[in-house]
Amino acid sequence: MIRDRGAIKWTAMMLPEHVQSIKDALKEDKKITQPILDEDQIHEMEMLILESLEYGWVLECEMFKNGEIRHISGHVVYIDKLKQEIRIQDTKDGLHSIPFRSLVNIQKD
Repeated sequence: MIRDRGAIKWTAMMLPEHVQSIKDALKEDKKITQPILDEDQIHEMEMLILESLEYGWVLECEMFKNGEIRHISGHVVYIDKLKQEIRIQDTKDGLHSIPFRSLVNIQKD
C-alpha cells in the first residue's frame, strides 16, 4: 500500500520572522532614488505655487518621501520661506507641510 502525503510534503514551513524579512526585502526593492530637477522645472513649480496661492487653484503635488513618490492634492495655504516648505490643505481639511526639496512635480488640477 502506497502512503503518499501529496501536496503536504511540498509545503514550506516558514517562521513569522522569515515571512517578515521577505516582505521587508520586497519593500526595499520597490524603493527609488529621488529625481533630480533642472532649473526650468523648479521655476515652473514656483510659478504654479505662487499662482495657486493667489487664485486659489487646486494643485496635485508629487513629493518624494522614504524612497517612494506620494501624491497630495489641495490648496496652497502658506509659503514658509524660513522653514523652506509649503503648507497645503487637502480636500479632507488636513494640513500638510511639504519641504521644497522633497517636491518632485506639481500640476494644476
